[in-house]
Amino acid sequence: MPAPTRPRPGPPPGPVARWFDHRHVLFVGLSLFVFVVVVYPLLQVALRSILVQGEFSLANYEQVFLRRRNYLALWNSLWVSAIATLLATIIGVFTAFLVQRTDIPARNLWRVLLVLPFAIPPLFSAMGWVQLAGPVGLLSQVYKELFGVFTVPWNLYSPGGIIFVLAVSNYPFVFITVAGALARMDSSLEEAARTSGVGPWRVMRDITLPLVRPAILGGALLAFVSSIDNFGIPAVLGLRAQFYVLTTRIYEALTIPNLPLATAMSMLLVGLALLAMLGFRRAEGHGDRYAVVAGKSVLPNVVRLGRWRAPVVAGLALLVTFIVLLPLFALVLTSLLRFWGAELTWANLTLDHYHAVLNTPAARRGIVNSLILAFTAATVLVVATALISYLTVKAKLRGAGWLDAAGIVPFALPGSVIGVSMILAWSNPPFGPTLYGTIWILLIAYLMRYMAFGLQATRATLQQIHGSLEEAALTAGASRLRALKDITLPLLRPGMIAGWVLIFISAFNELTVSVLIWTSGSETIGVWIFLMQDSGFTGRASALAALTLPVILILYLLAQWLARLEERRAGKGPS
Repeated sequence: MPAPTRPRPGPPPGPVARWFDHRHVLFVGLSLFVFVVVVYPLLQVALRSILVQGEFSLANYEQVFLRRRNYLALWNSLWVSAIATLLATIIGVFTAFLVQRTDIPARNLWRVLLVLPFAIPPLFSAMGWVQLAGPVGLLSQVYKELFGVFTVPWNLYSPGGIIFVLAVSNYPFVFITVAGALARMDSSLEEAARTSGVGPWRVMRDITLPLVRPAILGGALLAFVSSIDNFGIPAVLGLRAQFYVLTTRIYEALTIPNLPLATAMSMLLVGLALLAMLGFRRAEGHGDRYAVVAGKSVLPNVVRLGRWRAPVVAGLALLVTFIVLLPLFALVLTSLLRFWGAELTWANLTLDHYHAVLNTPAARRGIVNSLILAFTAATVLVVATALISYLTVKAKLRGAGWLDAAGIVPFALPGSVIGVSMILAWSNPPFGPTLYGTIWILLIAYLMRYMAFGLQATRATLQQIHGSLEEAALTAGASRLRALKDITLPLLRPGMIAGWVLIFISAFNELTVSVLIWTSGSETIGVWIFLMQDSGFTGRASALAALTLPVILILYLLAQWLARLEERRAGKGPS
């Protein structure tokens, strides 16, 4: 019986058929999506900052530098963010070394607690510290009773207070990057030094810290950009003292309104962020000098603390209690007191603030709006970024790289810039509907701000999926579209879920962008809490914040669990 003959391949598809390939259709659709969400709004900011009545002019920038309060806000942003970053770096490096390279017990518990501020919105942190160490805060009351005085020696409503709260809110950026580098670093150089008789602390100073310098600088960069971008902390602690930074000055300019001034200051924020990135990258030098991460699994060298173990654990517990747990406790306790500063007695405990919040239509609307916006933004972004990552990593389609690059850009931009870009782009657009004054402008702003989160999560997962799986499906006769649907997307699901959770958490409690572009009827949780806090309704603001905290923390723990699941899955994969 003659062997069956293989069917002869048909003629190659023509140019029209190639362009109707699903990859090109996806590329066109995603290009339009990225242009509308990212490119068009940013072009509006850049152009409007140098155009006055349709002509080129630097008059908007002259407003910034010719008025003392404007350039003073620029200077305040610089020095406050720099000092806060220095403190955050010290805390982050110290705690990362203790957790990752010493024999302290319960390391996993310490990791969760130390990263917890990362999941708490900055506005909540500022409120918690006000209710803990403000003029009538819990700690302030204890100090006054203990020493029999009427005032405390600190002032939270000051530049020093802003610096402190920014530092304890942003140190997790440094902790996460440095702890990851310490976990992956080959410990052979440290072992060689110890074999030569060098003590553990000198090894840390002369070998370990220099080798993780890129990670330290990377974490410090994130902390600095986050400090410059922050609105909630300077607003709560600075506006009362008439201390302005660029973000609060932009907010004030928009309330006047003075849109040209806000546009020029937004471009200055972009310049600060870009200069910070270039400066930190230059400080890193050549990455090859620090290439000590082994390609094989390594067991980091653990420093035995010996008789110092108990004091170090006690000190770490005190640090975590003070900078992480006490502000949250003060926030929840304030939500239960009849009025802020009331004595801690059973008679002064009440649920009235919770009843008032839940019976306020605007507050309920803020909760619903935040849930809808966060769910929609997370879902749309996970699908769009998964497809962009597929075109870039797997399909390797020519030109797809610009989608990835454009989507990452907003990650380096302060939220105030994104807020101003939305106003400029969608107040009176040359095409499409006017979105300013509707809830949809908030959705587009969230899509722009958090696109990088989805790209990072999906790209990292796709890079772990071996190309042989798709090749096998194609060899078996499946089309590329079916291989994408049946092979790639199911394997990409864990990364998509992790990205969805991170985007949802971030969008759910967003403030910096929302406070600039919200209008009546489109309030969000973050905006409503800020308005109540700013209007003196501290108990109600605390109650609404306390109601949202469990949602944020549960989703954060879910994201952490998914990340560990992905690490174990990657470790069991083929080498």
